[in-house]
Amino acid sequence: MRCCSKRLIPLFLCGLVASGFSQDTGRSVRHHPIAVTEDPVSNLLDQAETLLSKGDAAAAKPLLEQATQKNPKSYQAWYDLGYAEQALNEHEQAIAAYRRSLEINPKVFEANLNLGMLLASAGQKDEGVKYLKAATELQPASNPERSKEHAWLSLGQVLLPGDSAGAEQAFLSASKLVPSDPQPHLLLGELYENSGKLDQAKAQYQQSLGATDAQQRAQALRGLVNVAVASKQYGEAEANVRQYLATAPNDSQAHLLLGRLLAAQGKNDEALHELDAAGNQNDSAMLREKAALLSAIHRESDAIPIYKLLVSTSSNDAQLRYEYGLALMHEHQWAPAEAQLLSAVKLNPNLAPAYGDLAVVASDNQQYDLTLKALEVRTKLLGDNPGTFFLRATALDHLRRFPEATENYRQFLAAANGKYPDEEWKARHRLIAIEKLK
Repeated sequence: MRCCSKRLIPLFLCGLVASGFSQDTGRSVRHHPIAVTEDPVSNLLDQAETLLSKGDAAAAKPLLEQATQKNPKSYQAWYDLGYAEQALNEHEQAIAAYRRSLEINPKVFEANLNLGMLLASAGQKDEGVKYLKAATELQPASNPERSKEHAWLSLGQVLLPGDSAGAEQAFLSASKLVPSDPQPHLLLGELYENSGKLDQAKAQYQQSLGATDAQQRAQALRGLVNVAVASKQYGEAEANVRQYLATAPNDSQAHLLLGRLLAAQGKNDEALHELDAAGNQNDSAMLREKAALLSAIHRESDAIPIYKLLVSTSSNDAQLRYEYGLALMHEHQWAPAEAQLLSAVKLNPNLAPAYGDLAVVASDNQQYDLTLKALEVRTKLLGDNPGTFFLRATALDHLRRFPEATENYRQFLAAANGKYPDEEWKARHRLIAIEKLK
């Protein structure tokens, strides 16, 4: 019986790191022992896998091509060939090889996992999800809990942003497999935060505070700060950051997080002090926190160049584009703000708060149809409030859709109840004017 090293998981891990994961799966062993007398390509596979273990996929590939020609029914040969081609960034060929392997033996966890990730990264999301779901139901060759955790995490990442409920269940399944791993909790925290479920987000981030990895710990702190600012409950988050700084006084990112908390409380001088304490480090995470803090203390003109730089290198980051759009909006740069906010919601259709800001910016740009479309999605995700009623009413008014405008002005007045005197005055006068037009 022959046993050879299973390299799929380390390769797959590289894809996870690029997507924001940073976990170590450990070394694992290639299984599926095959009797030498029954397999005419055993020696070729052994030679190829020795080369693969040394990182020489280019030399291994021709041997594996020979193996698949000599024994087209060897799922292991096709599997190894897919691995070699994936390592060489020959993704279309790798997809084809993994498909051949799974046609012969569809019950291999690692082949389903790799094929699912490759298909998803190639834009074939639905089919990728099919193989990732299959992987979660199969048994890995080794490190079963950690390997299946990766499968669930990958499935959740691919399901976002279109299927938040499915992603949530995937991340919850991952968290049960390796309870000590902070990564599922960080992903759940981010999902809940983006969905406005702040108490649940806070609980998940708190479970990640004990992470030994500094980057994960900083991410947990950042999440707690975001939740605290959104819910205006600053005390506990500030205490967490100060406690952390007592053990790591030179952590620039933590100084910036504390600065954001202080700024949210109107303590701008103290916030600026923390900005100075953070220094001038230029990594992207630091620059992002710096831009967020500058925006928080109403120095958007200083934040905008930083956001512009960050977006130029991270154009697919929906939250980053949203923050950039907000900074532009606060500087009354309506047209570029609209472009950034549109990009944000296209990248993440579930980024609920962005729709309200997009509606405001579109209205200032006299794009009233876009205002109504943004408000429609915002209402589905978060419901209506006095602001949405008033903005919708004014957009409909400009479009001369007077019956609908009248209804929304009335809904606004009923919901406002004296809290917005200027807008209420305008609403009443527009109702009188519309009545005269009938």
